[in-house]
Amino acid sequence: MELFSCSARLAKGALGIPTRMIRQIDIENFALFRKTRIGLGPGLNVLSGESGSGKSLALDSLAAAFGGRLSQERIGPWGEQARVRLHISLDPADPHWAPLADLGLEPDAVLIIERTAGRDGRSAYRAQGQPVPAQIIRSLGESLIQYVGQNQLLKILNRQYMLDWLDQYAGLEGLAAETKTLYGAYNKCRRDVFELSQLASALSQLDDKRAVRDELHALKIEPGEDDRLTQELARLRAGRTLIETGQALYQRIDGGDGPGLLAGLDQALHLAETLARYDAGVNNVVKVLQDAVRAIGDARLEISVWMDQLDLDPVRLEQLEARADALSRAKRRYGPELSDVIAYLAELNQEISRLENLDWELGRLKAKQNKAWQAAAEVADRLSSARQDALKKAQRELTERIREMEMPTGEIVIERQSQAMTESGVDMLDVLFSASRGQALKPLAKVASGGEIARIALALAVTGPARGDTVYIFDEVDQGLGGASAERVAWLLKRLGRSAQVLAVSHQAVVASRAGWQLAVRKRAVQGTTVSDIEPLGENQRIREVARMLSGSGDETALQHAKTLLVEGQGD
Repeated sequence: MELFSCSARLAKGALGIPTRMIRQIDIENFALFRKTRIGLGPGLNVLSGESGSGKSLALDSLAAAFGGRLSQERIGPWGEQARVRLHISLDPADPHWAPLADLGLEPDAVLIIERTAGRDGRSAYRAQGQPVPAQIIRSLGESLIQYVGQNQLLKILNRQYMLDWLDQYAGLEGLAAETKTLYGAYNKCRRDVFELSQLASALSQLDDKRAVRDELHALKIEPGEDDRLTQELARLRAGRTLIETGQALYQRIDGGDGPGLLAGLDQALHLAETLARYDAGVNNVVKVLQDAVRAIGDARLEISVWMDQLDLDPVRLEQLEARADALSRAKRRYGPELSDVIAYLAELNQEISRLENLDWELGRLKAKQNKAWQAAAEVADRLSSARQDALKKAQRELTERIREMEMPTGEIVIERQSQAMTESGVDMLDVLFSASRGQALKPLAKVASGGEIARIALALAVTGPARGDTVYIFDEVDQGLGGASAERVAWLLKRLGRSAQVLAVSHQAVVASRAGWQLAVRKRAVQGTTVSDIEPLGENQRIREVARMLSGSGDETALQHAKTLLVEGQGD
């Protein structure tokens, strides 16, 4: 017999590869696990082992990796912190990469997430080795994992989950998505109407706003005007200094009451020319002095022209100072910079225009809101009607499923109530459950045991279209079952594994025999400390483990029975 290779062929062939699956779990210093690795495959994976070996603890580590509660008691004695690392197959185009890509992580075919938790109560999360916010990992877990365990918060007790499940069951995802989109459009219109209505209180200030606008318009402010004004004022205010200094400079060059710079240079040039007539070695001096006379002559001309054009009109100074004061007041009130005043005027113009057209705009938006509401309500009503049509069939199928799992008179009723429209429509669903004939139907969360809830979750998972984007975790879903009921649970788990990855803790040999992959949890004593390990089982190991699950012993009868069970389990 080629039991294990047959299992592998089944996983890669008939099962297909789920769009999302956990490939590997590394556990360090968590509860009884010092350091162990769990390799998982597609389809049905079963954890088996003796009671108390740590099977459920292994599942707890998986929940903890996705942000579940990790108490101090779960940190092992081999260090100051516990660590759980997951390798998850995730298509690079999967939308769950988006928040990680925003943090700079490059999408890949495998996502590696890790959580560490210390005795000081602090936790840290990483993705691809980089620190990430806990909420990103929790959101991934909420979308990826359907966990059904004795002490876990169950999605099936969540009303929104049941709505999503019913929409998937009845093929209403498109109608549900349209309802969500149209309700979102209505909600935006409602917010716009509210915000515009808030402006109504500002109508009493409209005249004041117009006065401010008119005041600023009258100033005719130009960008950068204050800087140019400051420069011109500085020049005008220094008028006396400009005149006196300019005159002194002109006199120093031209001479005025005494010899000037230009006259002195003329004398020096005359002397140099006299020397040059007797000695050519002075020619260069003559040239330098000639250039100097020309340059100083040009300077005298330019200072003369500048003084003739100098405008120091005191009236102009007064006008500019008044303008500067006006701009300064505007900047104090609406600035601090002149550019801020200009921007404020533009905003004020828009606000006044909106206020002047408030009634018309508000009427337009309210009409748009009403139209959006009608569109959303029409689609929500169609969705609600389709949901109601599907409810009876859905609850009948679910009831049939649970009756196959040692609840022969059990009953499930999905009760619908109307509610104010939300993005999910106008329906609210509650799951009512009765375990026995004559027992009143009551909310599932109040009357079902952990094992019953687990089997109902299995029924939900296998009823309706299969999904490959969820990893299903079942902790002892077959607890207390036997005979045909255990057979049925095993068949349903294997059926679910044909489209999605399933990880189940089981004590039932018939369940283990149908798994594509089986791992055994072993507990042993090491230097006075209890340690658990997890090992994948090959063909012979698996036969012995199934034999133990059948009879608690490994005698020849149990081994033969185990071989037969495995052949049947891998074949159907």
